[in-house]
Amino acid sequence: MTEKTVVVVDQFTKRVGTVQRRGWYPIGSNPTIETSNSWDKVTVLGAVTDDGDSFYCWTEENLTSQQGIWLLGALQDRFGEELVVFLDRAGYFYNRDLWEHVSDERATETVGDSSVACVRGDEDGEEHLDVWYFPPKLPELNPVEGCWDRLNEWFKHRLIPDLATLKQQLQRGLPTVDEPNIWNYLCP
Repeated sequence: MTEKTVVVVDQFTKRVGTVQRRGWYPIGSNPTIETSNSWDKVTVLGAVTDDGDSFYCWTEENLTSQQGIWLLGALQDRFGEELVVFLDRAGYFYNRDLWEHVSDERATETVGDSSVACVRGDEDGEEHLDVWYFPPKLPELNPVEGCWDRLNEWFKHRLIPDLATLKQQLQRGLPTVDEPNIWNYLCP
């Protein structure tokens, strides 16, 4: 049996628009700033491995189960076919289409009494993939959440007037993110 790579995945959405912040102004002044918001957005899917490698991709579309399945394939292409992937329970990750893709069955199993669902791939086949789900409503367990905090901080003083600028800023901002040691989260 070959050693598996552990990968933790999360998503981050950034919209085109003005970030409003409070500020200090002279007494009696009435500063105004034109603001705009848009439905245009980019959703970044980020993955960090147990040895500190990372993978980021993004889309302008709403995420679906098909993008969740595509992401699993992209992770296997990047990090090898023997993976243990941790996901949150967002609808595009937590669905029967993805489970069937991984295990050729439309069912899951529950591990112990912790209610963490697991979907295991076929061990006899060439590709072997296990998908584990974080418990619901506990984003602090996902180490990639901290990456998004740092990316939000990077965006703090940047004006994003349109989608093209947002994509350029993402390309500049993602390399500034320090990937966390995922074992500090998975094995406290």
